[in-house]
Amino acid sequence: MTKNRKNIVLVVILCIIGGVAFWMYQKKHTSSIAENEFTQFAIEDTASIQKIFIADHDGNQALLERDPQSRLWNLNKKYKAREDAIKNLLQVIHRVRVRGNVANTARDNMMKIMATSGKKVEIYTTDPEEPTKVFYIGPNTPDHCGTIMLLELDGEKSPEPYICHMEGFTGFLNPRFFAEEMEWRYTGIFDHPQLDIQKIDFQFNQPQWNYSISYAGGNDIRLEQNGLNIPLFDTLAVKDILLRFKKVHVESYRTFLKPNAEDSIQRTLPLLQISVLSSSGKTESVKLFAKRGKNEVQDDKGNWSPWDPEYAWALNDRNEMGLAQRYVFDPISIPLPQLIKK
Repeated sequence: MTKNRKNIVLVVILCIIGGVAFWMYQKKHTSSIAENEFTQFAIEDTASIQKIFIADHDGNQALLERDPQSRLWNLNKKYKAREDAIKNLLQVIHRVRVRGNVANTARDNMMKIMATSGKKVEIYTTDPEEPTKVFYIGPNTPDHCGTIMLLELDGEKSPEPYICHMEGFTGFLNPRFFAEEMEWRYTGIFDHPQLDIQKIDFQFNQPQWNYSISYAGGNDIRLEQNGLNIPLFDTLAVKDILLRFKKVHVESYRTFLKPNAEDSIQRTLPLLQISVLSSSGKTESVKLFAKRGKNEVQDDKGNWSPWDPEYAWALNDRNEMGLAQRYVFDPISIPLPQLIKK
């Protein structure tokens, strides 16, 4: 055997030995992670979760509690929580897995960071007083494919944090664990997915535009003004308005308005007030007010206007001001003349 051939054989043997050693190390490492109770972040049965509490170091807190009477969770015992945000949070809790260890050289520093700026997440299933699991959420990894997390079980914290990710998802998990109340708050104004509606009243700043839509199910839709039935109207347009009441939301309740500015807006004449009488007899309403834009804009006729063409202010029946997108509210703010057939 020539010298070159001997060298090739030696290299191949060394590669095989190295590969086997690496495989055995990975297998042992993976096995040790899988067997460690402090790496078991996931809760398989998210339907068993009754309560989630999230707190950050800025003093924000979000107490999320399942409501057996509603598809929406309760937020801090005074609001409803966003359905999409709850869904995203439960998805992480169900699919979170450990991707690997934090490097030994960075472990102590990471523990300090999590102690000073991490978020705390308590998850309750069977016992409403004692959390089943407690997460501490730290920073994201530099490759943006993982988040540093630490688990606490029965009051005992893990001695080290882990790099976690969500199976089937590329990105970090930190943003799904937010604690700001206004970010969690459900933004629905009218929520009637089953069209459990008896009547919708529209009161404009020009009374001749006012009308109401009465609904008795199916195609039984009536248009009225001042209690009088309007026989000829655009049934498709009216039905479209009715269907939009399955889901009507403001963009946010975080308006950054000062109290005097909000009071000033409420003293102006609203563009429109919409009131909905549900099948159960409950009445909900919202008032829409014009919002000044940053700069004047031209309308469809070329006239300059100081009003924002994209947003309006919305005041709910709890006297809370929200920011409303015009493309959501304009289709349900159609004056009566545009609905009557000539």
